[in-house]
Amino acid sequence: MVFPESPLKDSYRRVVWGPWRRALLRLPEGYELRANRRLGRAVMRASKARREQLARNLRRAFGERDDLDTLIGAIFETHFVDQYISWSFARIATGGGDAYLRIEGLHHLDHALKQGRGAVLMHPHMGPAQLPLCVLGSRYYRMNQIGGGGVAQPLSAEGQRAAATRAELEGHIPARIWDGAGYLRPLVRALRQGEVVMSAVDGTGGGHELGRRYTREVLGQPMRVPVGAVWLALASGAPLLPLVTFRNPTWGPDYVTEIRPPLDLPRDEPRDVALELGAEIVAVQLERWLRDHPGDWHFWDEFEPGRFLEPDP
Repeated sequence: MVFPESPLKDSYRRVVWGPWRRALLRLPEGYELRANRRLGRAVMRASKARREQLARNLRRAFGERDDLDTLIGAIFETHFVDQYISWSFARIATGGGDAYLRIEGLHHLDHALKQGRGAVLMHPHMGPAQLPLCVLGSRYYRMNQIGGGGVAQPLSAEGQRAAATRAELEGHIPARIWDGAGYLRPLVRALRQGEVVMSAVDGTGGGHELGRRYTREVLGQPMRVPVGAVWLALASGAPLLPLVTFRNPTWGPDYVTEIRPPLDLPRDEPRDVALELGAEIVAVQLERWLRDHPGDWHFWDEFEPGRFLEPDP
């Protein structure tokens, strides 16, 4: 979610990036995420227009359902945890990851890496999206991530300071983050050297959408699906594994990352045909994630015509 610039937003930034952040980092590891979920709930109550937009887009995806208010609350919580997860990266990078995340299916990644061609982890923007990147990097996996297009709207001076602080804190992630607007050949080389690349299969949200996309049906809507992860797997010969992060419904840390076995790609087909077929594979997986974990997705405010969806005729 992207909220418009305003003097009120700048006042909010000064408090949140100043005394609020300092206070939360005095808490035990992981507790700052819980505090930021409560912050998200508080902002939700003051954001009537955004609540109405989310309800409209959720109905577009799922029709009428009894738990819309619960889902909207979870979406706000997810947004605020993700916005400020950078505060925790230094803690995680020095070995505190277990307080934040449990990774299930890690053996699928280990088995894939034994083939010697690296691995592409395709993921949606769910939960704190960079959390598994940081945790896996702290466990000495050679991690890479394709960065997005950034937020398109101009930032105030206070917004620029907050963005600079966030970028500095992201420097604690033990991984290489690549500009998605650049050439992807260096990532192909990294995969051939046995490294891991995380690549999103939904979008950037509020920014300039990058890369080749194909329109496929997702939740009954014509969505422009990116195929960068598929292209990387085809170009490098690396296996393509689905990865998703969501709120932990049981005991343990607040979030769970689930890694699934490699997907079957049409590697013997011509590249354009393989990408067309790969887009269908991505769309099916993305819809499954959205149905299973709707409150964890970042981009319900973008799930409308002219944004993530094709414009209305």
